[in-house]
Amino acid sequence: MTFNYSVSPDDWLGIAPIVVLVVMALVVMLVDLVLPHEGQRSKHSGPANFTVLPAVTFLGILAAMAAAIVLFFVQHRAAVFNQMVGADNGTLYADLLVLSAGGLGILLSPAYLKRLRLVHQGEYYALMLLAMTGMMLMASALSFLIVFVGLEMFSLALYILCSFIEQRQMSQESGMKYFLLSSFASAFLLYGIALIYAASGRTSFVDVQQFVLKQGGHAPILLLVGLGLLTVGFAFKVSAVPFQTWTPDVYQGAPAPVTAFMSIGTKVAALLAFVRVFGFVLSSVQNDWLPIIWTLAVLTVLAGNLMAISQSNIKRMLAYSSVAHGGYLLIGIVISGQAQQNHIGASAILFYLTCYLFMNIGAFGVISMLERSDNSGYDLADLRGLWYRRPVLAGMLAFFLLALAGFPPMAGFAGKYYLFYSALVGGHPELLVIGVIASVLGIYYYLRFIAVMFMEGRDTPRVGTIPTTSGKIPTTPRTRVSGSLSRPLPSSRGGTAVAEKPATARVADLPVPAAAVIENENTHELEGWSWLALIIAGLGTLLVGVILPFWLPQLQQAAQSLLK
Repeated sequence: MTFNYSVSPDDWLGIAPIVVLVVMALVVMLVDLVLPHEGQRSKHSGPANFTVLPAVTFLGILAAMAAAIVLFFVQHRAAVFNQMVGADNGTLYADLLVLSAGGLGILLSPAYLKRLRLVHQGEYYALMLLAMTGMMLMASALSFLIVFVGLEMFSLALYILCSFIEQRQMSQESGMKYFLLSSFASAFLLYGIALIYAASGRTSFVDVQQFVLKQGGHAPILLLVGLGLLTVGFAFKVSAVPFQTWTPDVYQGAPAPVTAFMSIGTKVAALLAFVRVFGFVLSSVQNDWLPIIWTLAVLTVLAGNLMAISQSNIKRMLAYSSVAHGGYLLIGIVISGQAQQNHIGASAILFYLTCYLFMNIGAFGVISMLERSDNSGYDLADLRGLWYRRPVLAGMLAFFLLALAGFPPMAGFAGKYYLFYSALVGGHPELLVIGVIASVLGIYYYLRFIAVMFMEGRDTPRVGTIPTTSGKIPTTPRTRVSGSLSRPLPSSRGGTAVAEKPATARVADLPVPAAAVIENENTHELEGWSWLALIIAGLGTLLVGVILPFWLPQLQQAAQSLLK
């Protein structure tokens, strides 16, 4: 058996957005080499890095978006590189979603990195670009091998980004947990791909689809086992129950801009591969896998909303909210399994991801501006009375939380409406009823945080407080913060002025993170980047919720051209 294949210009044209991102990742690392550095090159980055590097990175993302938009209007092949990578309209749309999430994450990063004095700026932005590349590659995969390559590419980048804050133990833990659990899930996915290849002798989606069609409506046992293992890998990335345990810890410990980006990008990549495999390749044997995906969708919707109710940390609440939204998206997978409704389910998923993109990144964007360097500042107690201290941020956070809850006329309502409508049209009214009940249940935990910000804590916190990982401890006027340690000043009576905890420990005995003492550092010149991201997210939340719903019938009719 011989195999001859040569790459043509059409192949490179089909993956033009991916090529642009890879080139810009190399450019960012080269620019980081020539920028001025303070002190030792390996440990300290110069002040120019906080503006030049994100600007270059953002320009690269805009260039990749321009390439994707041009491909919508330029005639090109729908599948390239020997039918292994897709370049159809659905893939290009997914590319725009990943690039939008990455671009907003980049805009949120400069002020955040400056406030925490995080070094190695070039590595951070290069890893963000490479993570986007892997997500886009997985979303465009037309072969199980490309699925695994894309998955590993963005996972390796996210492992490092989650643990990027060296001085924060929780960040290190989140990176390690994500690495261990994600590697475990990747092993399941790889073993599932191996069993599918053993059963069919092919790895291409088209070839496997033809093999399944010849089975007369029922897949062989070996193929079913492979699909079961494959489902574990996909469900892990979507944060479906019972594979969601990593989500709250990783979301809480990772840098807020990284959390905002990965909460969208991983879902786009995994769900596009999910819907291609189950909604198109395996639609002829839907009776074999539909009950499992149906059960996963229902459990994820209900469990995600129930677990979010008891959370007093808004990052963990949004993590469980992300689990619930992953369950809503799995409803689209169930609908895509219907032989006559697969395109309706796929288009509902893409539209819901568009809505979720703006409102979820907007919520995490506000958190990134509130988050202190010791990973505090966004607990329920910290948000109490935020309206009286920072009314603009409180208003924007309430706006995005209401959108996530599904209040009209914002994007959350439009996304759920279209998804539930597809469930009704696809012959699953029970999923519509379950989704509506879960959405009503989810309103409570969103409104809980809004009520705390607006209706409680009119008094501002005392000035003499030291942020710690366990809360805020009042200090006496003779206690000061200098360097990275809290040192008591000598009293005129020969004693030591310290503040006592309700227990026996003293402030001087408590561990204060080194980065917790730079909260007052002047980062106003970089906050414009974050405000730009919040404005874009706010406008997107409104526009997607108000304007696009009028196009829903047209979107449904045009869904036939989204994925091929």
